[in-house]
Amino acid sequence: MNDRSVDLDGMKVCLVFPPYRESHDTVFLASAKKNLGKITPLSLCAVAAALEKHRCRVQIIDANASGIGVDEAIGKIEEFGPDFLGFTLSTYQFHFTLEWIRRIRLRLRTPIIVGGPHARAYPAEILTHRQIDYCVIGDAEEALPLLLSALASGADIRGIGGVAWRDDDGAAIINPASYVRDLDTVAFPARHLLDNSLYYSFISQYKNFTAMTTSRGCVFECTFCDNHCIPYRAMSPRRVVNEIDSCVKEFGINEIDMFDGIFSVDRIRLLQICDLINKRSIKVHWSLRTRADLMDEESLRALKQAGCLRIYYGIESGSPEVLKNIRKNMDLERIKREVAYTKKIGIETFGFFIIGAPGETTQTVAQTAQLLASLPLDYAQIAPIFYPPQTALYEQVLKDTGHDYWREYTIAPEKGFHLPVVGTCLTRKDIRALARKAYLKFYLHPRSIIRFIAKMKSVAELPRALGALADMLWEKA
Repeated sequence: MNDRSVDLDGMKVCLVFPPYRESHDTVFLASAKKNLGKITPLSLCAVAAALEKHRCRVQIIDANASGIGVDEAIGKIEEFGPDFLGFTLSTYQFHFTLEWIRRIRLRLRTPIIVGGPHARAYPAEILTHRQIDYCVIGDAEEALPLLLSALASGADIRGIGGVAWRDDDGAAIINPASYVRDLDTVAFPARHLLDNSLYYSFISQYKNFTAMTTSRGCVFECTFCDNHCIPYRAMSPRRVVNEIDSCVKEFGINEIDMFDGIFSVDRIRLLQICDLINKRSIKVHWSLRTRADLMDEESLRALKQAGCLRIYYGIESGSPEVLKNIRKNMDLERIKREVAYTKKIGIETFGFFIIGAPGETTQTVAQTAQLLASLPLDYAQIAPIFYPPQTALYEQVLKDTGHDYWREYTIAPEKGFHLPVVGTCLTRKDIRALARKAYLKFYLHPRSIIRFIAKMKSVAELPRALGALADMLWEKA
């Protein structure tokens, strides 16, 4: 079946994004997770756009942003009357999403299709839950329309890449993941199906706010990250700027957060994006994520001129040994230099740090604290290390213990467990306590408080900030 021949005219699909709630102690302290904000559900918007290209009618229910519960969501689903329901599955909140799926299937018999990173890691295990009918593995833009077309016509789905399902005997059939080669062919995310005024990050400063991705995968191999499992592809500068322009003109977007794992892999591409923004006189505030060793003065000046508001730097540790252990070999002096210049030219700085990596000791944590204190950072995230499926650190867990914790969690998510700590004598309790202490030391420092208040664009931001701080102060380590 050829993708070009797919016609989903008359079909209706509802895509559901439950509230953000994790059933397992994953990445951050609980208080930090709670106050991250409400981020545009990009994966569902991308799926919706792909389906609309084939004349499918799509509804997105973002229960996280709108604050509705499962019963109200079911009412909206029933009113729309979809032929299929779709969910994205993350490892972080797999259990809670599955609870929503179970509740919905008690009321509706609509077939359910899931995708996302957890579906990529454990499709067979996910299909042990009979409420889920199909998995899409990898990118959905090509695989999902083909799957829906085949299901509607009764055609054979065995030849569709990136699809998993159960055969008549209940055994999982898994086709290899499918990925879009040319991201320039991907439609703009279907932001018209959302109320864009609902979205913000905990440090966003302008409304309307949205998130955006311009690449998929990663060329680096940090041991705690699974992005390198996906082939790296990037949109052309023109495609990137066209979407930025669409956000501004069609949806009144004033701030965009680029959620690429690393935005500046290709320096020439970065400079071309900045140049096009300036040539087209697009007025927008935007931020990006990158490594300090991928920045330089020319790039930073270009970013500032093009409206870059903030750079999120993945710094991780102040210990050269720890950085080496997690395959993030970066020169600490280079980090200091680029972060300092970023701040000097007027771009906000955000540092990501992790505690508990292999080789971590109280001495290396002290090195991280020393580095953190020396950097002119506006914001920081200091998190206990976490290793999701398909990361090198999790592979080490499998090797050391012979036990696949995430597989067991996927099959029986109601069963609680804690991942073993790898490569450090620090206990899980030690790691959480050290992360919390570092967090509070940074944000309770007078310069951080003054800086944060000075950046507020409205009085409405103050309760949100104070609430987040209070949560951290009273949270148990």
